Amino acid sequence: MSAFTDHRDSDILIVSHFSLLLGCALPIWMSSGFNDRPLIPFAGILSLGIGDTMASMVGHKYGVLRWSKTGCTAAGIVSVLAACSVLLPLLASTGYILTQNWFPLLIAVTTSGLLEAYTAQLDNAFIPLVFYSLLCL
Repeated sequence: MSAFTDHRDSDILIVSHFSLLLGCALPIWMSSGFNDRPLIPFAGILSLGIGDTMASMVGHKYGVLRWSKTGCTAAGIVSVLAACSVLLPLLASTGYILTQNWFPLLIAVTTSGLLEAYTAQLDNAFIPLVFYSLLCL
């Protein structure tokens, strides 16, 4: 597991893996299940599993402008918006009544993407909570 650790981890405690699991799980645990914004439980999976992963992959392969050490922010934002454009119709087909507007969603995705680019402290646990909070507004 040492190949997948970073400077925050030690020999005894691997913080980055724990914060990744916590970041994916917290929005699911905190969501009520019956609300008009069905993207809220997926905040961790969207921001980390899709956004952070695509930002790292695209930034590593094609990144030219290094404004942060985390990858390509634009790729992370676009990938989360693309995933939302696929997920929202799927959720609507299951009977959810959607009141999610695209402008607040764009603001939430962009804000959390930019915050992910500039934070270095346990971002895997912090960014999904920020994204969750912005989706709740």
